[in-house]
Amino acid sequence: MTFTEEFTQALRHQRVLMKHRPDRLRVRALIYLLWMLGFGAAFAVLAGLQRGDLGSAAWWRTQVPGNLLVSGCVMVCFFAVYRSFEKLAPQRWLDTIMGWHDWRSGLFFSATSIGCALVGVIIGLWFVDRIWALQNLPDVLRNLGFWRQFLLISAVISVVLSWRYRARWKQERLQARVTEAQLRLLQGQIEPHFLFNTLANVQSLIDFDPGLAKLMLERFTDYLRASLGQLRGDSTTLAQEFAMLEAYLSLMQLRMGERLRVRLDLPAELGGFELPPLLVQPLVENAIHHGLEPKIAGGEVVVSARRKAGMLYIAVEDDGQGMNAPRRRGGNGVALDNIRARLTARWGVGATLALLPREGGGTRACIHIPSSA
Repeated sequence: MTFTEEFTQALRHQRVLMKHRPDRLRVRALIYLLWMLGFGAAFAVLAGLQRGDLGSAAWWRTQVPGNLLVSGCVMVCFFAVYRSFEKLAPQRWLDTIMGWHDWRSGLFFSATSIGCALVGVIIGLWFVDRIWALQNLPDVLRNLGFWRQFLLISAVISVVLSWRYRARWKQERLQARVTEAQLRLLQGQIEPHFLFNTLANVQSLIDFDPGLAKLMLERFTDYLRASLGQLRGDSTTLAQEFAMLEAYLSLMQLRMGERLRVRLDLPAELGGFELPPLLVQPLVENAIHHGLEPKIAGGEVVVSARRKAGMLYIAVEDDGQGMNAPRRRGGNGVALDNIRARLTARWGVGATLALLPREGGGTRACIHIPSSA
């Protein structure tokens, strides 16, 4: 990821509440620094126009550094309040607030931001008085004009930001619908080589082992029934997802024999967790297609789910060739991109997909989803 892409991503995350931020601290600090310089310069120019001394030596000596100092205090208050709230508030509160896409979201962020700005301005003016020995803070706080100006500027900024985020949310919702339609179309098309290979195996076994051919056809029917049933809805449960994976892996075990070992681990209390349909299967397909099938000895696929610290972790692990092995044709790169897009569309930037080398060899794919305890 380039620095520009990283900066853009961090900028999008600013109005998202999350306990564990993926952005580096220096990138977030740069954003706050740019905001501080921008607001400080704007208010210094406004003060210079009001006083009629814009560009004078006195303006450069007092108004510019003074307004930058006040703006810096405001930014510190923003960071301290929002980060403290993210760290201390229960995850279910953050999920509820981020689920608001109406007046409640605007009211929460506007009220919090105005409160942070007010505290920051008062602290900043106190520092200005101490540094320049002006003793103006009591007069400023008693001045009704100051309060009118502060509330007017705060209201204008809040309205503009609310409109901007509302427009962005509508755009993301539209993009999410397009992505969902594309992925459901993709999922509805069974991979041709998988379909043809399975039917060819059934055909070749009819004369030599009719019992195994019948069993393979039954497992294939179970898989089709489970996967097509999920595609009829917008959501499924972890229990249904694991049942579909069990049918798919049973079919693959008939094809690969003892070369494929399978382990599914789903705690009973997580069975009812809702998620988009067929979210995990592309990861299992990748594990078999790229990790285990090319390996003479085969290996094991482990699919597990865990909840910890307000997050749901769904992991697909294999002890196959690993991420550095030559990639076979017909990979699931498009499906992986769609998984990431669907996670973002459903849960926001707090939901991620990571592909990592597995300790001891192989690959570990892990989905992280915000989950209230």
